[in-house]
Amino acid sequence: MANPNIKIKRSSVPGKVPTVADLQLGELGLNTFDAELYTRRERTGIGTDIVSLGVGATVTNVLYVTVDGDDNNTGKKLGDAKATIAAAVSIASTGTVINVLPGNYVESNPISLPEQVSIVGSSLREVSVSPQNAGSLFHVSNGNYIAEMSFTGAASTHPVISFNPSGSGNITQSPYIQNCTNFIHNSIGMKVDGNHASGNIKSMVLDSYTQYNQGGIGVSITNSGYAQLVSLFTICDNIAVYCGSGGACDLTNSNSSFGNYGLVADGVSNVIQTGIVTSNADAGATSFTVSGVGTTRLFDGQVVYFGKLYYEVETVAITNHGSGYSNAPTITISNPETPWGIAAQATADISSGSLNEINLISSGRGFETIPTVTVSAPDVGINTATIALTVKPKYYAIERCTLPHAGICTFTIAEQLPYAVGVGTTVPIFKQSRILASGHAFEYIGSGTDISSALPAQGGVAIQANEVDMRNGGLVVYTSTDQSGNFRIGDGVVINQNTGTVYGNFYQKSVLANVTPYILALGG
Repeated sequence: MANPNIKIKRSSVPGKVPTVADLQLGELGLNTFDAELYTRRERTGIGTDIVSLGVGATVTNVLYVTVDGDDNNTGKKLGDAKATIAAAVSIASTGTVINVLPGNYVESNPISLPEQVSIVGSSLREVSVSPQNAGSLFHVSNGNYIAEMSFTGAASTHPVISFNPSGSGNITQSPYIQNCTNFIHNSIGMKVDGNHASGNIKSMVLDSYTQYNQGGIGVSITNSGYAQLVSLFTICDNIAVYCGSGGACDLTNSNSSFGNYGLVADGVSNVIQTGIVTSNADAGATSFTVSGVGTTRLFDGQVVYFGKLYYEVETVAITNHGSGYSNAPTITISNPETPWGIAAQATADISSGSLNEINLISSGRGFETIPTVTVSAPDVGINTATIALTVKPKYYAIERCTLPHAGICTFTIAEQLPYAVGVGTTVPIFKQSRILASGHAFEYIGSGTDISSALPAQGGVAIQANEVDMRNGGLVVYTSTDQSGNFRIGDGVVINQNTGTVYGNFYQKSVLANVTPYILALGG
């Protein structure tokens, strides 16, 4: 070395960094206030500069967490890192980024994040975070970001990520979860409960969040909460996505594999407000004028009923298959109580003398109570089959609405109202639980939540009816493919890849039968 004598220059000025002119080669500069040590670096062809030695410079809005850190450290330098995420969060403030280095972290939860705080792992595969206590792992608030980590630990029915039940404040920028995996069995990957946040959206968003939480729920959105979900992958969940009590989500480019149910929309919110009909409307009307709606325009995504809530038949289930049937029995469903109502209709299939399947042909309308249902007696013996009905409430979806003036507006519903309503009829208004899913893939939904038995090679059987489940007036609007490559546009249109047919509720036509003559006509 040119100069074996080490000299140290000192400064006690906060933030003072020596310049090239301050230090000779071989000299050190010590800032005694910041406890920072510097030296002069000379590189041929690159130049001369000043570098910090030791643990590195302090950055005020970045904190570090390492497995060999110490929660008594400042966390402001890599060599002075915290040992837990919770300790770093406890000193974080708006705008702080917490960098979590590879390792397994068992955290005292729930960890409540201040607004605009980010937690970023070094690698999805190498950063594992486990909850130590019952309850959510993370409580998120406005503008939070969680990325590049896996969630592990003992089975739990609690959420991994949720709003704070005590209140997460006003959400103007959605908490964002990106490139994470949840391995905690029975848990909820992300829970968006609108009752635990305020503001107009009460939302969270995610991108590339995988749920291998067998028996759990991928994402739950309730109480008028909202979520945008991109690349959500669920495996062996009880329910992949659940929207209830007016919760809603947009779901894009995602997949649900195995498990019990795919997309479930359940019911409506509590009454938001109640309008009063101001003009008589005849049966068959689609447009209605109401008062008492304030200044906010009603919108698509809200539903109503007029005066009284009526019901339709939703499902028909066999409770006793019976025996002795040579011919399919007759299914009789009692008439509705209303004069404008229509009776529901169902047919039966038999196999080996027993009731095998019930096909609901028409849901009927205008029921005030659950109708009775009977099955005709068998041809031989007295073991008559029995079935049970469930009903669903009938709501009418708002399509569009005029801007209210003095609390009065005119709105249009998506279908004709089958009965007349008069002046003074009450119109309760709700937010519908709704899932809008585009390009969703279902694979063996209905085969169960245990991967060892859900795989088709192990006997797992798909139940197509469980892919989309609309309960109590909830709505799922979707396009999807299944494990056989069949493409669906809602419940109305199915394209069968194996047979080349397009079919739905009202038609069935061959793709080749329609397209081929057209091609020939063009000389193709």
